This record gives sequence, C-alpha cells and structure tokens, in this order.
Amino acid sequence: MSRLRYPFTEISARCRLCGAVGLTASSEHALGGRLIDWRRAHALVCPEWPRWAATKGLRLDERGALLYPNETGPYEPKSRSKAEDEDDEEPEPGPEPEEPRINLMLVPAEDLEQAELF
Repeated sequence: MSRLRYPFTEISARCRLCGAVGLTASSEHALGGRLIDWRRAHALVCPEWPRWAATKGLRLDERGALLYPNETGPYEPKSRSKAEDEDDEEPEPGPEPEEPRINLMLVPAEDLEQAELF
C-alpha cells in the first residue's frame, strides 16, 4: 500500500464474514503490517472463519491460519528485515566472464583486409 496524501484519511478493517470492525487507523506507513496483524488476530475469534475455510476445502491450524490440503501446520509467517535478507540468501553468481577480446590494434593490417565481393 502506498503512502496516502491526505492526513485526514481513515481506513477501517471490517470482517466480511461476521461484520466485526476491528482496525481503524489514519494513513501511515505501517498500515499494511497492522492490517495483516489484525486479520491474524481476528481469525482466532471470528465465528464464521472455520465454516468459510471448510467451504473452500481448506483447514485451519491452531493459530487460525489457512492450510491447503498438502500443507502441515502450524503456519509460520516470514518476517524479514533488510539485514536478514542479505544474510539468508546465497550470493548471486556474477555474470560469466566474457571471452577475451582481440585487440585489433595488434593485428597486422594485411589480416584485416576484406576480400572484394564483386
């Protein structure tokens, strides 16, 4: 979510399943993360969440997170900071070295002459 321009903007999160309004916040840079935290917390107390998951063929772990049929729980959300991103990933291999180029200044002029086409 991008930063909103107007300081008087308020954003509310409402559960479409049970109608509960949980999060109301003004525009700020951490709004996306706060919204995700509210969703995770509300999933534990929403009475309609397990029924909705069952209609989709999904199941819930003990924390209320959705699990697909081939997944085992509990779901662990990834939280990364920039420092962890650099440490966890393997360094990307650099571009392969190019073949050495021929220095045309060292080639005799006779070798550079082209054959006539006509």
